[in-house]
Amino acid sequence: MSQEFFGKKHIPAIIGAGICLFFVKSGIFSIFFLVPIGFLGFKYNYRMAWYALVLAIPANLIMSLGSASLRSVPFTATLWDNLYFISMALIFALIIAPPPQLNIKLSGAARFMIGSCLGALVFTGIFYRAMISPGFSDYVNYMMRVLVSVYQSSGSDVVQKALLESFTGEAVLKVVKSVLFRGGGLVSCVFLFFLSRQLSLVLVRLSFRIKGRVFPAMKTFMVFHVSPALIWVLSLSLLLVVLSRVARLEIPEIFLWNILIICIILYFAQGLGIVQFFLSRPSMLPFLRLFLIVLFIVLIFSPVVNVILFVGIILLGIAENWAPFRASKPNGPPSTPEAGGS
Repeated sequence: MSQEFFGKKHIPAIIGAGICLFFVKSGIFSIFFLVPIGFLGFKYNYRMAWYALVLAIPANLIMSLGSASLRSVPFTATLWDNLYFISMALIFALIIAPPPQLNIKLSGAARFMIGSCLGALVFTGIFYRAMISPGFSDYVNYMMRVLVSVYQSSGSDVVQKALLESFTGEAVLKVVKSVLFRGGGLVSCVFLFFLSRQLSLVLVRLSFRIKGRVFPAMKTFMVFHVSPALIWVLSLSLLLVVLSRVARLEIPEIFLWNILIICIILYFAQGLGIVQFFLSRPSMLPFLRLFLIVLFIVLIFSPVVNVILFVGIILLGIAENWAPFRASKPNGPPSTPEAGGS
């Protein structure tokens, strides 16, 4: 490579690519592998983010092949891991820092949802291939036997033991496959991209404050609105899901479930916008706002209660079709929310 390719102006991208590869290979921290790409895109520009990808993608491939060679593993065994890394990294870069040469005239929210759908296709395909492999099935059966033995030795309730013993590896895989196809893959990608984007923004804001600078304001959930027509898509998809389930039309049901999940995610974002709008009102006392924010975070991590909270926020977002909870609505298209929302 020329000296210009590794010039001083590219040092942030080189460091970002290295951190990205560290996260990918770390195992426990692999969920954060997109954060360096987002950090570079938000703090610098799209060129820096894509330059890091140009370095990270072939480097990850070389490292994977080298590791496979040392462990005497077939090179094809690294194919799916590299496909996942390349696909998710490219999709995330297109979401947060699309090159102007591609002329992507889409709002941030549209890019986010389209990217999540594409990522879900890749993720679901790779995970499904792993599930149908004999080794994966044997591993799940082994883990179920271990789990049953642990419960038996701990003196757990007899009913719990009986229920646990009734679950086999095949039954677990069947449930996982059903959830994965019916929106589970989509929700996983939304969570991955959302988490990566928010952590990237937090780190960028922190870096700006350390230097005594102010990070430019970005749109939040408070200005996020879905089209009123979405309620018809939600209602129709829910009805057709029930009908296709009754008629046992599996492929249409899977397709409709994913449409339904997209609607639910968008209404969840709108509901968060309403919550954020009320929490940010100037008339609210600071200590009350802090108390409500802390309470909200506690409820998110409380089992059962968090499900009720999520459903409540979704219903709140749906209710705004008839009740204007927010005083003013922008005329422009919806944008990708951030920090406190995305």
